[in-house]
Amino acid sequence: MSILLEVLIEFPSRLLGLVGRIWERSLPGRVISLFVQVLFCPFRGKRATARQIREIFFQQVYFTAVEAVPIVVILATLVGGVTLIEFATVLPRIGNSFFLGDVMVLVILRELAPLFTAFIVAGRTGSALATYIGNMKVHGEIDALESMGIDPVRFLVLPAVLGCTIGMLCLSLLFTASAVFGGFVVAQLLAWAFPGSLGLDMDINTFLSRTGTALRMLDLLVMGLKPVSFGMAVALLACLNGLSLGISSHEVPQGTRSAVVHSIVVVVLLDGLFAAIFVIPQLGSYLP
Repeated sequence: MSILLEVLIEFPSRLLGLVGRIWERSLPGRVISLFVQVLFCPFRGKRATARQIREIFFQQVYFTAVEAVPIVVILATLVGGVTLIEFATVLPRIGNSFFLGDVMVLVILRELAPLFTAFIVAGRTGSALATYIGNMKVHGEIDALESMGIDPVRFLVLPAVLGCTIGMLCLSLLFTASAVFGGFVVAQLLAWAFPGSLGLDMDINTFLSRTGTALRMLDLLVMGLKPVSFGMAVALLACLNGLSLGISSHEVPQGTRSAVVHSIVVVVLLDGLFAAIFVIPQLGSYLP
């Protein structure tokens, strides 16, 4: 009887310990743990590494944002043009081009710009970052930093997360501007090819005013929060996969692949979370 009572008393603590160990080994648990370390790492480590950290930060911003400008501009212009072409096929059924601004805001600013930019950053920055840190881990450079008293999270992960997040935000804004420009160019071409039939014959001021009219404070909030959260997720997952490697160089491609796949999945999940928080509650206002 006493043994049974002892087992019943220890069962909750053992269950909590098991759940804790499972959570620590799971991907969400490891990502959150690394994020907490990034939050508190500025308060520890050698101050002598501050200059190197700034250099890594600026290099990360340059690689993430500046070097990706051409591909983002080209892709965004094409996406904006294709989006407007698809919308132009619906215009005859609606009979009014007044909803053009709503389409540009809802489809491009709130959805396509953050998502496409996140996919580009995950493919370029995420893979490169996972490979870079993974090679350092395989070659023992991470252990060398720790032996010198340098925190790898503060020295490598912190500037990578900050640089990737800022670069992601800048690229998302650039994607939005390029997509709107591409939509305007396509609108002018369609208005020239089909004069007066689609209601797209408007100047740039009218085009931007209709887009600005549809823009609300909630759209600006989402347009800022999505790139920031996506950029942090991509950088954290890339660094986590790099730091989780062993001593074999064959694990580096696997870690890179996992970083990209995990980043894309998490970005889509975060996008669904934003929709659940900011979009679904608005549906009630449209119900009778």
